[in-house]
Amino acid sequence: MPKSPKARELYDELRALEGKAKVGFRKRNRRAYSRREFARIVAGRGNPSSTSTIDGWLHADWGTAKTPSPASSELLIAWVQLWSKWAGESCDEGRWRTLLDEAQPSRSRQVRAKEPTSGNSNSDNPNEKACEDDPRLQQAVRKVFRLLHSCTQRGAPQVDDGLIRDWLGEDSDLLAQVIGFLSTRQLITRSTKPICLTFVPGVPNFELTKKGRTLGGDPL
Repeated sequence: MPKSPKARELYDELRALEGKAKVGFRKRNRRAYSRREFARIVAGRGNPSSTSTIDGWLHADWGTAKTPSPASSELLIAWVQLWSKWAGESCDEGRWRTLLDEAQPSRSRQVRAKEPTSGNSNSDNPNEKACEDDPRLQQAVRKVFRLLHSCTQRGAPQVDDGLIRDWLGEDSDLLAQVIGFLSTRQLITRSTKPICLTFVPGVPNFELTKKGRTLGGDPL
């Protein structure tokens, strides 16, 4: 899919801000900046991040770089807030959100997971049927559930969509279907931060584990 002209502007500004943050970090801490440490600090503030996400969005080759999706807005804001702090600059969140929105290819092409409403039955849900017929989707669902479950056990139940896309790797095209399937099974839900996914509040950990054992038709 062709990139929006604004996607290049977002890319250039993010790389420029990170560059200034590197200089500021070195002066402040008397050691070199690293994306691994940056991702760890951001994650410690409640926004799970990874070096693979940073490397993907800010790849040295513009043609290879991925454009962040609107679902990753809170993660992007967490990045620019910290980079701006290290660079000694103020952070205009509204401007960055606008730039992210304008960087999208086309609103009409955005695919979002169909999350269930009250009264939906699994048997009538297209996400459920698709998973039954697609072994690749089954494996993707099981992989994401395991990793979400692991994050919850470590005390980080809210996970950004962009991180889930990284987990899926070559199967990232299945992101919407995976989220839709897990939502249908009431294993995940949107949190108060709309871009995050979390396990259904109030459901005991053992019950989530039990529900997840038959994902894709096979025991976890």
